[in-house]
This record gives sequence, structure tokens and C-alpha cells, in this order.
Amino acid sequence: MNDPIARIMSMAYEVAGISLSEAKRSMVEGRLGTRLRQLGCSLPEYVELVERDAAEKTTLIDLLTTNHTAWRREPDHFADLEARVLPAIAKAQSHAARPRLRIWCAAAATGEEPWTIALSLVRALPEIGRWDAALLATDISTRALTRARAGCYDEARIASLSVHDRAAALIPAPATTSQGQFSVRPELRALVHFARLNLMEPWPMRGPFDCIFCRNVMIYFDQATQQNLVTRMAALLSPGGTLYVGHSESLSAITHPLRTIGPATYAS
Repeated sequence: MNDPIARIMSMAYEVAGISLSEAKRSMVEGRLGTRLRQLGCSLPEYVELVERDAAEKTTLIDLLTTNHTAWRREPDHFADLEARVLPAIAKAQSHAARPRLRIWCAAAATGEEPWTIALSLVRALPEIGRWDAALLATDISTRALTRARAGCYDEARIASLSVHDRAAALIPAPATTSQGQFSVRPELRALVHFARLNLMEPWPMRGPFDCIFCRNVMIYFDQATQQNLVTRMAALLSPGGTLYVGHSESLSAITHPLRTIGPATYAS
């Protein structure tokens, strides 16, 4: 392929399912510019490097992914989780010595979403400490996951949290950190496990999950990729389990086994 940008966009689709139209060409060029200067190479040379170097291919995907997120983004989903999903699970397992809960956040980005889910768990389940509860948070971007694991945020990043939620989720960060003024509380950290995962590759986890959050990531995929992804996720949901997608991500154009129960909310 003589067009290096076209080859880069093709690799993004092949590796990560990211569908980049010709209209995104200038965005791709802009995001690659700093990396090319760092390496001191031309664009054709960079394409050759990426094709032979797996680590640089991972870096490329990091550069091309968008990690926009926020605490309590699209809050209706967290309200539904706290008011409908978690009470129903607690009721169904009310006689269990150690109730089980499994949630997957499939696009963790820089961590605000999985930490918000963890906040919902401690709010809705006061006895969460006796639960066998785990929240898997995955993302394809190693750069974003590094920030997510750190769990440190500055004032601007927590602006959407109420005073009550700030107190429940955060404590002042250690003076030694330069990543933010606020740090996620240990009780939330104990619930979340971060891992890198390319959604296009085989998944090591087998489920079942009571709830899956896959929000604002399918907008980057074409229809065939979306259908394949939703079908795979549906297979990992427990009976009656919930899938949340982004409010701009309708599943009406694809075939899937789930039923709609609310805005961008589906159940098995």
C-alpha cells in the first residue's frame, strides 16, 4: 500500500476494529506527528516499524484511541444499577453466606467509569465487604490503564461529583503523587481489577457477569463488528443480566439476543 495513512487506518481496523473513514485522515496525521518526531522517522518508515514491532503497534493503537470519560457520565445507568440491578441481585442471594457479584466494564479508559461503578456498589450494598464481589475493568490503551490504576484525579476531573459522592469515593492524594489532588478510597480499589484487553481478540474470562458496561466504544466500530461484539457479550451475561451501552449507541440496526429494558439498557 503506497498511502501510509491509509495503511495505518487499515491496521487500526485489523488490530482493534476501529473503523476510520477518510474524514479522519487529518486526525490520524495529527496524532502521529509527535510520535514521528520522537522517533525521528518518516511516515513510511513508521509504517514499516509498526508492521514488524508488536510493542510499537500497541503504541499506535494508544495514539488512535480516544479516552474521553468522566465520573458519573450518563448518570441514568448508575441510577438503574443502584435502584434495580443491585437490589434484585441482593434479594436473589439473600440467604447466601457470601453473595456473588461480577461486573465487567469493557472500556475503562482513564478509570472514572469503573470507579463510579464501584461507588455505586458501596452505596447500594452496605454489606459489600461480605460479598464475593469483583469488577473487571479493561481497555485496549495501556496509557489510559496506567492512569486508571493510579486512581488519582484533580479538581477538574471530579467536578461532576456531589460533595457526598466525593467523600464516599475519594481521599486527599499523598503529597508525593503528582497525578492529582484526590485518590480513590481503598474500599473502592479493593473491588476493581484492571487489565488490558483488545475486544477483537479472544477473551480469557468466561463469566457469567451480572452486568456489563460497554459504553461509548461501539461508535468506533462498523455494524458487523458491533453485532459480533454484542453477541459475544450476551453469551457472558448471567440470566437476566444487564448490558449498558452508550446513549448514542443504538443496537436497533443489528441482530442480537437481548431485550431492551430502558435507554441504552438491555437484558438477557
